[in-house]
Amino acid sequence: MFGRETTNKTKTPRITDLLPDGRELATNNEQPVHGEESPVEHHEVSRRTFLSTHVREGNLEIRAQIASTKGNVMHQFIRVILVAAGCLIGWLTLASPTSAIANTHLVQPGDSIQAAVDAASPGDTIMVRAGMYRESVKIQTDGLTLRTEGSVTLKPLNYGDGQCYLPGHVAGFCVVPADFDPSVGSYTTRVRDVTITGFRIVGFDDGVFGFGTEDLKVSDVVAIDNRDYGVASFDGIGTRFTRNATSGSQDAGIYVGDSIDANAVVTNNRSWDNALGILIRHTHKVVVSHNEVWGNCLGVFLLSDIEAGGSGHIRVQHNRVSANNKVCPNFEGFLPDLGGGGIVLAGSQHDIIFQNVVTDNRGNTLFSGGIVLITNTLPNPDGSFDVSKDNLVALNGLSGNEPADIVTDAASTPNIFVRNRCDTSIPEGLCSF
Repeated sequence: MFGRETTNKTKTPRITDLLPDGRELATNNEQPVHGEESPVEHHEVSRRTFLSTHVREGNLEIRAQIASTKGNVMHQFIRVILVAAGCLIGWLTLASPTSAIANTHLVQPGDSIQAAVDAASPGDTIMVRAGMYRESVKIQTDGLTLRTEGSVTLKPLNYGDGQCYLPGHVAGFCVVPADFDPSVGSYTTRVRDVTITGFRIVGFDDGVFGFGTEDLKVSDVVAIDNRDYGVASFDGIGTRFTRNATSGSQDAGIYVGDSIDANAVVTNNRSWDNALGILIRHTHKVVVSHNEVWGNCLGVFLLSDIEAGGSGHIRVQHNRVSANNKVCPNFEGFLPDLGGGGIVLAGSQHDIIFQNVVTDNRGNTLFSGGIVLITNTLPNPDGSFDVSKDNLVALNGLSGNEPADIVTDAASTPNIFVRNRCDTSIPEGLCSF
């Protein structure tokens, strides 16, 4: 149909086509009947004859052009042009499987956010209008977006209601796989592409808790006075925590942990008056950047522990970390007293600490100082201890930190210190500019 056809050179072909009204048109180089209007106008010319026939059906136009030389027909060309692309695309759409249409579910004060989540399908948006909502929300559906319209505050209904992963443990938003077994922390398929943005979450055990997630995004959340964590991701991949504010948590304002291949980003957040401002624990491949962290026991804490894989390949850059001078005695029952530490690495390796401003972090604990690299205090199953080694500490600005701006212990080697602007270090000689 779309190629070239050749004809017998000794015989003029008969051409059959349809007219717009459906009648058959036959031509054999014969003249039309006298007095009858012919739809084809035939002209003999010295060099070439063109016969054009147009066929229209619906919105498709097929245009055939046949050229022949005078006398014997040398070549016959047929070109088919399909026009009206919109009609064609529409036809293809009808022929293909129907794609799901994302819906928006509007939640008014007095309505249930959980009910809207339960009614939603993957890809839907839950829009929550301004007001106070007292409930805990569990999300186990892929692709949901929860956002606010105006100021929305989420508080627990009754303490112990809406447990997330432990009996009696309540999260403002609990994002876990559909087959998540909290007794052992097991699941078969991650919950994916959940977005939570704009909420003020107050008074839960955890503000936002994610476990077994992929591409969890939490942004513009204010998490205040949640007992354990402000926003937290356990065993997550592709987590994004951006522009959140966390305060008043007895563990970490922001937590990313238990993921050897996290590929997580923690950026442009504020975290203050927690035990730990930002905790990255037993995790690899995280970027911690452009955050403001102050008034905690430790500002940014990179912690290895007794689990296989340790902690490492973390970039801590362009943060402002100041006056994290609270003291957390016998933290969580498994760490010694914490306090007075800016950016602290305990057994974390292959990290880059780059262009941070670290000021006025003061204390007399093992973790005190501006940028601190020490051996983990928790032993591995074989009795060994992870040391902070193979790290690059470069181009940071430090001042007013005690016992020193940069602190390392004897076991934490090798590490590279390049052009850090500071006054004091333990051991001496780590400051340069």
